[in-house]
Amino acid sequence: MSKSVLADLLRFIAANEELPRALARYKGHTRDTLGKLLTAAADRLEQADEAAAAAAPTGTRGMKVRKGSEVEKAAARAAEELQDSMELSKAERDQKRRERSAAAAEERQAVQAEVVARPVRTRLFTDGAARGNPGPAGAGAVIISPDGHIVAKVGKFLGEETNNVAEYMGLLIGLKRAKAMGIKELDVLADSELMVKQLNGDYAVKAEHLKPLFDEAKALLKHFGDVEIRHIPREENEQADAMSNRAIDERL
Repeated sequence: MSKSVLADLLRFIAANEELPRALARYKGHTRDTLGKLLTAAADRLEQADEAAAAAAPTGTRGMKVRKGSEVEKAAARAAEELQDSMELSKAERDQKRRERSAAAAEERQAVQAEVVARPVRTRLFTDGAARGNPGPAGAGAVIISPDGHIVAKVGKFLGEETNNVAEYMGLLIGLKRAKAMGIKELDVLADSELMVKQLNGDYAVKAEHLKPLFDEAKALLKHFGDVEIRHIPREENEQADAMSNRAIDERL
């Protein structure tokens, strides 16, 4: 079922169905409250659709993007659980919940296995820092060859900027250096979940001052034959973080 049809279905149920089983299951809620929740769910589905369309990559060769964004998956799960609450018994709902949890665990394991099995290639670690947000800011990037050697370190002082701008600038200076080095296959690793999810199409870019940076990053990514962008924990990004802070300290 397409998301637009699902949104229409939710709105139809909100306007026309009495939802007796839902009212019995969720005691304390009125029919009007449930209707508003269904309408809100329909709105979220349409917003997720619009966000995916706005942030979807356009012609980036080799760029790996997950088939469904986290927003879309969450919306679909919420809609499925809402339907279950109206149609299934508690035992049946619990069984389906266990099945969904098992399927999600299998999906996570498959993704991890794919990452482990894939040959190591050039990695670009990027980061940005702003002391005060906004405040004195710096961007940093480190490129590591497939055999584990650091082949480039880049830092740039940005003046007074926010953390989000600094994160994007770290990505941009790293991609520019990788492009200049003639690198064709690249894993981009950053601890900014916002930036990674925007570039992978999970989040829309709503802040106007970030849109030019986002557009520049997408244009640079097109120069690589095969590129993947992944989020990593902050503790795995120490070298890029050190470069961004060094850029602030030394006004690089």
